[in-house]
Amino acid sequence: MDRVKVAVYLKTPDPQAVTALNTIKAMRLLLPPLKLQRYDLWEFEVSRGGRNTVSELVGHFSDIVNPNKQTWFFPEEDSSLAGEDTELQWVGIAVRDHVDSASENWTELLKRRGFPVESLRYSVLWRFGYLKDTDEALTKKMALDLSVSHTRAGGLFSNPVSQEVSFWI
Repeated sequence: MDRVKVAVYLKTPDPQAVTALNTIKAMRLLLPPLKLQRYDLWEFEVSRGGRNTVSELVGHFSDIVNPNKQTWFFPEEDSSLAGEDTELQWVGIAVRDHVDSASENWTELLKRRGFPVESLRYSVLWRFGYLKDTDEALTKKMALDLSVSHTRAGGLFSNPVSQEVSFWI
């Protein structure tokens, strides 16, 4: 059983990421992120074929990757991702719905179409770019505080009642 992750992003500036970054700037935080990237993150568990199988199904379904407006790659958790400035320190936060009908529906669809997919998990990956010399523990805390809604004044990217959040380093 292979787990293969695919990250998808827009070829043009992402309106959601731009709006979110503008909102963060308006919050007048002491140390806001300088840049913000958003990716659709698909994690496939396949019984055979690994990356070849995933490449085939990604190329087959334009609902996963629309080649007219999106591009995709196989991300590695410990490296910078496409579109990121290497001069910044990046912190990743993955947000996934607790009850995830999109993942369940896609898993069933891919199985019916004959792909050897055992499961699929969809999430949104937010990557926060901070100054390189900022303490790593501090950047993680700031990204988490911005991501998880606990009050009306903070937490823009997830609701802990219906979503789970995890670090993507």
